[in-house]
Amino acid sequence: MATVKLVCRQCKHAFAVPTLGAIKDKQKRCPKCGSQDVRQTLGSFLSNGPLSSPTCGAVPTGGG
Repeated sequence: MATVKLVCRQCKHAFAVPTLGAIKDKQKRCPKCGSQDVRQTLGSFLSNGPLSSPTCGAVPTGGG
C-alpha cells in the first residue's frame, strides 16, 4: 500500500493518505481545516516510486 503525502494550500497542514491506487476526491480534504485545496508533495513520488527501491542504481553483477 502506498502513502500519498499532501499539503493543504489554505492552512499549510501536511498529512498522509494511505491508498491502493489513485486518490479519491473525498481523501483530498485537509483533516485540520476541511479545505479541498490540497496538493501532492514531491515526497510522495520519491517514497513510493522506483527511486525508493534499495536496488535502484545498483550495478548488475552476475555471470553469464
